[in-house]
Amino acid sequence: MWRFRLTLEHGKYAIIVDENIINITLEEAFNEQGAKALAKELTEIINNFNQQKILILGNLLKLPGATPEAFAVSNKFNEWLNTQNLVAKALVINSPAIKAIDQQRVPSKEVQHIAYFDNEADALNWLKKYS
Repeated sequence: MWRFRLTLEHGKYAIIVDENIINITLEEAFNEQGAKALAKELTEIINNFNQQKILILGNLLKLPGATPEAFAVSNKFNEWLNTQNLVAKALVINSPAIKAIDQQRVPSKEVQHIAYFDNEADALNWLKKYS
């Protein structure tokens, strides 16, 4: 007998919280369901900060892309994030195409204090200036 498990979520993520730094690593392509799962988990984590200062380190080095629906979820999440005490966000990315698509499809990030890096060490050093 064959059994199939259909998983709607696409995209892998890992979240590590170290004091007020939320370190998020994204891998594989995200669809809407994967983006919603990530947004839900991040919302729960950020709500536990109780409006304390938040710093985010996002590693997108292994993110090949996302569906338009996933970018829409990201935009909605970042609209909410703008109402929280986000101080700075460091994004590690080496794909100019992914960066450009993200900037176009997630306009809610325009008001955020974001810096882009090609490695996590430099990104973390930059973030620590704000902790």
